[in-house]
Amino acid sequence: MIFGHRKALKSNGINGRRIGILGLAPRVGTTHIAIAACNYLSEYEKKRVILLEESRHNDIGALVTGFGAKEPGKPYEFHRVTYIPSQSIGNREALMDLDSDCTVSDLGCNFKQGLSRILLCDIKILVGTDGIWRENEYDKLEDIRGTSPYLNSWRLFINLGNVRKLKEKDRFGITACCFPFEPDPVYPGEETVNFLREAIYG
Repeated sequence: MIFGHRKALKSNGINGRRIGILGLAPRVGTTHIAIAACNYLSEYEKKRVILLEESRHNDIGALVTGFGAKEPGKPYEFHRVTYIPSQSIGNREALMDLDSDCTVSDLGCNFKQGLSRILLCDIKILVGTDGIWRENEYDKLEDIRGTSPYLNSWRLFINLGNVRKLKEKDRFGITACCFPFEPDPVYPGEETVNFLREAIYG
């Protein structure tokens, strides 16, 4: 239970617990899920959340432009979520004064680089898909057994996954679950909210 201890922790100059979300490959929905997690925590758990875009895709910069940000490369707050586009990550000093209950790191899909970052997080979430042509991407889970022997404390979100295929992932020793269809992660629906409540607090 991530928020059982309410006192904020200090990590890399940012207060709060850390959730890391890392894609096994490109286009699996890592940023989509990170945004949904932030808005669930903000709207339903009333947390002050920071979303760090630790990839170089600038998806968050494009998102906050849609929110009305005049400087899309700068931190932007919307519904108690402070979005930090990738351009701002290099300026750690600018982030020191940001206060939060929780930090969500969108680690993108650079698996090797993201793996070193996700190991620093309290909750570690990997994202994959059910495409039969992408099954070899799950071989990466074998590679991290030596890095983190406690894979049973991690979560594997299969985006738009098939429940019947979850047992095939048991061999990796990681809890796999199907992330529901969510058309708008900024305003997550009931199914997504219930899913994230269980995944984060369960």
